[in-house]
Amino acid sequence: MEASTLDAVRLSMGLQQLRAELASNNVARAGTPGARAQTADFAQLEGLLKAYGSGNASSAALSDGLRALSALKPHDATVEASALGLDTQVAEMSAASMNYQTLGEVLSRQFGLMRLAVTGRS
Repeated sequence: MEASTLDAVRLSMGLQQLRAELASNNVARAGTPGARAQTADFAQLEGLLKAYGSGNASSAALSDGLRALSALKPHDATVEASALGLDTQVAEMSAASMNYQTLGEVLSRQFGLMRLAVTGRS
């Protein structure tokens, strides 16, 4: 697995982690009167991952994306947290968790295959 592919997986896992954290924060804030929901704009980073998947993004672009992810700060939305559907936020949290877990399993299998190729046994 080349470094740029690992960077793409790290970026994707980081996005899923941030999605789950935002949804979790919104669920926690839902009971606080006047608290605003939190959001972040993932469009640029998602576009970068799609471009990489299509072969249209370089490893340097992925490195830039990882730096942008670490600098990405959630901001308060115009919507109050209590106005958000809790079911929607829990579904977002669950989807992000499942995506993260799937990426982790794919990495585990890939490294297992690499170990098998190197050692010649499982």
